[in-house]
Amino acid sequence: MGRDIEEFELLNTASQLRRAAVHAFDYYRGAIPIEDCQSIVEESYELLGQSAVITTHLVALADRWSIERLRRVGILDNRLGRTAPEVLFVDLDDSGPAAAAAALLAGYARGRVNTGSAGQKPAAGTDPALARVAAGAGLDLTEVFPKAVTREALQVADVVITLGRAGLDQEYPGPEPVTGAQVAGRHRRVLHWELPVLDGQSDDVVRAAIDDLDRRVLGLLVELLNPSDRG
Repeated sequence: MGRDIEEFELLNTASQLRRAAVHAFDYYRGAIPIEDCQSIVEESYELLGQSAVITTHLVALADRWSIERLRRVGILDNRLGRTAPEVLFVDLDDSGPAAAAAALLAGYARGRVNTGSAGQKPAAGTDPALARVAAGAGLDLTEVFPKAVTREALQVADVVITLGRAGLDQEYPGPEPVTGAQVAGRHRRVLHWELPVLDGQSDDVVRAAIDDLDRRVLGLLVELLNPSDRG
């Protein structure tokens, strides 16, 4: 009986992942081959599963993340046009600061910039303390979730910003294994924003860090929308 249930769950998951791939294929109106959609959906599901504690909504999260990832893949493969600057925020585990920075930038940019966040070793979930303080500041992080740094995210980014103790020393496999720094260093702008360790800090310290991110993000947006003003 237990084995029957396990086999049913595996079949059900496979069916859901296929539907997610079809959703992505339809979302991009067939511009990206269904095989690529299926591959990215399955890989996203596996990556999210490596850190997830609760797997109930894993397929839905993989579906959402795949849409984001496939936009980048499509740009790199010249199947989709680059419609806006691409910015990637990276911290240690994508449990808060990077996600907050991406959410702030997305809110201010209103479609004029594409942005996302990622972590070197993704956490199981968003830091509830940071999410609570962010909510008090008017920043909603309820829909964000930790994601891994992926090669295409680094490759497509116009600007990569590491936060706090994060770096780009991860190695990415392939015909030529490369580090994140090597990938991001190819015609991309790489910045580092200092940030205090927020684990266990008071709400005031966390709020100050969010306020600091807010100021930095606004400055970055001005630069991105007015590149001639830089320097």
